[in-house]
Amino acid sequence: MARQRVVELTLLLLAAFITVATVTISAVDERVAWSWGVVPYLTGLMVLWAVTHLALRRWASSSNGLLFPITALLQGLGFAFIVRIDPELANNHFAWSVAATCGFLLVLKGLDDLNWLQKARPYVGVVGALLLLAPGIIAAGPGTRGSSSTIDIGAVSIAPQQLGNLFLITFFAAWLSRYRSRNTAEHLGQVQPLDGDPSRFLPLVGGWLLISILVIFHSDMSLGFTTFIIFVSMWWIAAGRMRDLAVFLAAITGSLVVAAGSIAETKSIFAAWIDPWGNPELGNASIQSSFALAGGGLTGTGPGGGSADLIPGATDLFAFVPLAEELGFIGGAAVLLSYLLLVGVGLRLAVAARTEFDTILASGIAIFFGAQAWASIAAVVRFLPPTGLSLPFVALNGSLLVTCNIALALLLKVSEAAPNVSERTQLLPQISVQIPGDQ
Repeated sequence: MARQRVVELTLLLLAAFITVATVTISAVDERVAWSWGVVPYLTGLMVLWAVTHLALRRWASSSNGLLFPITALLQGLGFAFIVRIDPELANNHFAWSVAATCGFLLVLKGLDDLNWLQKARPYVGVVGALLLLAPGIIAAGPGTRGSSSTIDIGAVSIAPQQLGNLFLITFFAAWLSRYRSRNTAEHLGQVQPLDGDPSRFLPLVGGWLLISILVIFHSDMSLGFTTFIIFVSMWWIAAGRMRDLAVFLAAITGSLVVAAGSIAETKSIFAAWIDPWGNPELGNASIQSSFALAGGGLTGTGPGGGSADLIPGATDLFAFVPLAEELGFIGGAAVLLSYLLLVGVGLRLAVAARTEFDTILASGIAIFFGAQAWASIAAVVRFLPPTGLSLPFVALNGSLLVTCNIALALLLKVSEAAPNVSERTQLLPQISVQIPGDQ
């Protein structure tokens, strides 16, 4: 117990030092319109980290000690570059950080047993689908024009799709855990093979319908992409049947062909990806990002020395650009490694989990972090079409920050229940692994 929290506190102090140093260095640059009004918000962010650490000591004392410091470092770097671009955004960032911390503490304290989520599977699934589809439904209603991924409540804009994805991760974890248990029993010869049971296609049909609705009817390629990656990964961990996967991929390909060939908005996105110079409206940010990333070089221009304030969406959709430009290739690689470490720790916790539900839930959350980060960065470097996805914990996207903190709390709850077993085969001593080719 003490060792995990000591590791966490040490790494938190390191994250705080890096954050303060980055803010300080950027403030020295004469081109940065820095304000002393940023200091109270920076101090408040450190206080929120301290409150979270104390809460983990009290309510999840044996949970993993690496997860929270990694996310704190990413959040601190995001704050440093957001206030460097526009100091007036410090208030907005801190307000969403308070909301995210409250969501984290609510899950950490209020959710004593993860099995409750498994029992509430139908309700969780319905809420997740509604949150995922709500913005598109509202935008398609009478009196509205165009498509929007946000719901405006007064002066606050909320994007509930990522929270909907988290609800659906929980729903699919509860649903698919039965198939994983069935596969284990089938391997042990306790039940008949599942190949003859058509019910095994139900999760695939549900996933295909959901992704097709997002891509075709809501024209949301970015959300469809992340939902696809998360669902396929969770299904593969639970079922792992190659022929079923091939059928599912063929169905998804058909939906993408329909969307790319008949929806004007999707055509514009692909056109801007292929030739950003020919579509200035959608391709301008990609062009400027390419020049900014090239100008960063190996070691970067230094905090405050970049041109991120000239790039549209530098605090949200293109949040990776100021990081990679001002910290250089080395700093950008360090950010990528942070996400890789976050995903790796999450998957390791999934391997050590006690129940099938915990395993699939932890895997889904880890893949959620990884897919969101990878798609956001891949779009910036033009490896993917413009996705409209924000960088987790870094970007000024309050809804995503709240969702990621809730997901982090769930992952920490899984880590608290994970056994400390040095030899993983002790968990399932009856199962013997047969290497292909061995008879």
